[in-house]
Amino acid sequence: MAYDIASEAYARKFVNELDHKPFDRALLKRFADCVGAERPVLDLGCGPGHTTAYLTDVGLTATGVDLSPNMIAIASRMFPQSRFEVGDFFALRQESSSVAGILAFYCIVHLTSDQLVPAFTEMHRVLSDDGVLLLSFHVGTEVIHAENFLETSAVLDFTFFEPQQIEAALRTVGFDWVDVRVRAPYDTEHPSRRGYVLALKPQSAAIQKDQP
Repeated sequence: MAYDIASEAYARKFVNELDHKPFDRALLKRFADCVGAERPVLDLGCGPGHTTAYLTDVGLTATGVDLSPNMIAIASRMFPQSRFEVGDFFALRQESSSVAGILAFYCIVHLTSDQLVPAFTEMHRVLSDDGVLLLSFHVGTEVIHAENFLETSAVLDFTFFEPQQIEAALRTVGFDWVDVRVRAPYDTEHPSRRGYVLALKPQSAAIQKDQP
């Protein structure tokens, strides 16, 4: 697995990245405020665990999920205050409607266009009514092929998406309110625009029917 190979190099490069990203920190705080203190959230594609730890620090009950066992081992060692588990976001072990929020920072960057709806369907499944999704991605239409990611010999393809494509896929699976933001890259980042989407899973039809 590519991220097992690149895990140590990835952690060294990115574990402190939020220190230099005020826009991202502000969105994470907004996400936490929308979810509510101490409620359970998932951080999908958590990598070395820094975003999971940030969510824990702002008062959420956060669990980091990553497909790479090596990444989870690093995250557990570096951030023992948070919970981490190996998992596949196409087949999460969590029960339906069991979490109040999902963070998905760049976890879709290795998906094809055809995989967006299946991935978002699983996220929608585990979110509770009025659950919050915050995801990020690289904006564009290209696919970048990395033969030697972080000089580790790991091979990865990075897929860019247009915001309209992400919003359409989210609405297809049942997300309701969708807020899209795009920012220019920071000097420390790959020179691509970054897209952020905050989306809500609506209350079930049965609950809505009971409301006055």
